[in-house]
Amino acid sequence: MSDRFHDELVAAITSGEAAGLEPWLTTPAALRRMAVYRNNVVHGMIEVLRAAYPVVERLVGAGFFAPMAKAYWQAVPPTDPVMSHYGEAFADFIDGYAPSAGLVYLGDVARLDRAWLEAHHASDEPALDAGQLAGLAPEALPQLAPRLHPSVHLCTSNWPAYAIWRSNRDDAEPARVELRPAPDHALVWRHRGTVRHRALSSADHGFLAALAQGQTLQDAAHAAASVDAGHNAADLFGEALASSILGGSRS
Repeated sequence: MSDRFHDELVAAITSGEAAGLEPWLTTPAALRRMAVYRNNVVHGMIEVLRAAYPVVERLVGAGFFAPMAKAYWQAVPPTDPVMSHYGEAFADFIDGYAPSAGLVYLGDVARLDRAWLEAHHASDEPALDAGQLAGLAPEALPQLAPRLHPSVHLCTSNWPAYAIWRSNRDDAEPARVELRPAPDHALVWRHRGTVRHRALSSADHGFLAALAQGQTLQDAAHAAASVDAGHNAADLFGEALASSILGGSRS
């Protein structure tokens, strides 16, 4: 088939207008089959997004989610044959989707859904643990620059997105969450084959974000202390070692 046919086929599937295919689809029966094929593609893409963003769908309902997912598919058609990769930009799309403008937290909830999915599929690299540091001189530890494990995602919001997401993902009857603007941070990662998540203080987030940027433990501790002078970086580092949050060191 020609490149033109391929381009017209993609345009017909995304727009629903098959006029460009008339040189190839010359009978009403062929056009009907094209319509059936398009409907199957649309349904399939909606199902991919529904599976990837379960909390978003629960919050808005299936009747709202389906046209939103369809609009995303029309704006951002898939380019990767691996369907688990599709929808990476869905949260950004939601931020600009006019019908959901009143749900100011929805894009950040979508980012948490995505973080869970990507943590689940992340590469199974060995995590840094305390035993690997046993031979390190005490004075060398502050200069260590451990990476975050590939499964780790740091999520942040100006709304209580994590409380909303956690309640609607884990609970049969979601708890009531007070909707007021405030810094909101969460950690999503995989530990021993299971995706975990927890809230982070702003100082916790500052520490881990500094490590994500390649900074040393000493610099990360300073970043956390700049947010909260009483922050205990040693406790958070110990938890990170015990919970598979850190990967190998850059130094």
